[in-house]
Amino acid sequence: MGVEGRTHRPVVDHGICGACAVCFHGCPAERVVEVRDGPDSLRGRVYRGAGSFALPVPGSPAQDPPCRAACPLGQDVPGYLRLLAEGRIQEALDRILEDNPLPAVCGHVCTRPCEAACTRSRIHDAVPIRTLKAFAALGGRRTPIAAVGGGPLVAVVGSGPAGLTAAHDLARSGFRSMLIESHNRPGGMLAWAVPPFRLPREALETDIQAILEMGVELRAGLRFGKDVGLGDLREEGIRALLLAAGATRSLALEIPGEDSQGVVDSLAFLRRVHAGDDRPLGGRVLVVGGGSAAMDAARTARRLGSEVLVVYRRERRDMPADPQEVEEAAAEGVAFCFLTAPVRVIVDRDGRMQGLECVRTRLGEAESGARPRPVPVPGTGHEIAGDALITALGQAPDLPRILEALGKEHAARFRLDPESGETGLAGIFAAGDFLNGPGSVVEAMACGRRAARAVHEFLRRGGSL
Repeated sequence: MGVEGRTHRPVVDHGICGACAVCFHGCPAERVVEVRDGPDSLRGRVYRGAGSFALPVPGSPAQDPPCRAACPLGQDVPGYLRLLAEGRIQEALDRILEDNPLPAVCGHVCTRPCEAACTRSRIHDAVPIRTLKAFAALGGRRTPIAAVGGGPLVAVVGSGPAGLTAAHDLARSGFRSMLIESHNRPGGMLAWAVPPFRLPREALETDIQAILEMGVELRAGLRFGKDVGLGDLREEGIRALLLAAGATRSLALEIPGEDSQGVVDSLAFLRRVHAGDDRPLGGRVLVVGGGSAAMDAARTARRLGSEVLVVYRRERRDMPADPQEVEEAAAEGVAFCFLTAPVRVIVDRDGRMQGLECVRTRLGEAESGARPRPVPVPGTGHEIAGDALITALGQAPDLPRILEALGKEHAARFRLDPESGETGLAGIFAAGDFLNGPGSVVEAMACGRRAARAVHEFLRRGGSL
């Protein structure tokens, strides 16, 4: 037991505490129902918000605390927070790195499922776990890991969160990998689609450099299927291929006029700005969408000097973007128009967009496991003026390009298994947004980790492309 207590104020030795909860269930205040469920007590308030998390019964295996259980990477959140509280910053970073190869990135852009599950949020604000992770990543130093020797055995297409995590895990297991990145810098969409005001470039570069120093090879500026093919990889001795190319194809509005001048999708806009083109799109920019890409585009357009209005067909609470991103956008001057759906892009005689024809919506019944469905309200058509339109309805994997790169023979047998990451082709696996569609950074990382395990097992059995 990690508890010594002869009074009502026990002393917990966290170094030996096994979270078995024997001390908890032996506490008189726990056994007296009236005390345990008291509506005005701290204990009672925690119990009312317990949800599906239940403390383990004496003698049963310890259950992960809610924050760790909610993390797709299963990070030891209580462990590194305790080390930070004790001022042991280096040890905290080392603990984080046991499960997370991108701590600086996650310290800025993680969607914080751990904070949503934090027990403290039932009585006050959640522990700022993401901010504390960023602090540890900034304050600690990476311990160099011996680089894996020899030539690469695995080719990873895409150097986003999934590809980087897979390459890291494979290197840690003794298998050298090669990252193939079509952009001129590694990081995938983290490098060019996430603005630096949300993800500082030095944070991304710090995480990537630590992975490359493990012996991971980077080939940037190469397109799989165009500059390097499957046959080339085989000739180089590559025995497994991991497709982690992300979801880089923007979804269309599918309304009349969206191909007119002045309409651009969010990824194209963000890529253009990243390349150094800081010309404003117009005096008044409309953004359609409610996810992180919409917020990034809206905040970037605002920084370029445009008046920005976000048009979203549901309510604010339904936006898939992190609530903090929405709050920061509003604080920066971005305006919002909720329960509004575009039906047509208004175009002038010269073929340039000059506004949106929209309709009011109401929220209907929620489909199974989904958000409420927006339903147009008859007779509510109206126009919203604008000089430019940024569409941000989401992204999808560019599967046709990958299939073309694999060749007709392989494409005919190509299948994606979301659970295993297998493709139906020996030695070829998939991970991240390319496998599951757009998700969070930490979800892509967890998927990359699962794929690395599958590749590891394939190579261990002597498999080859």
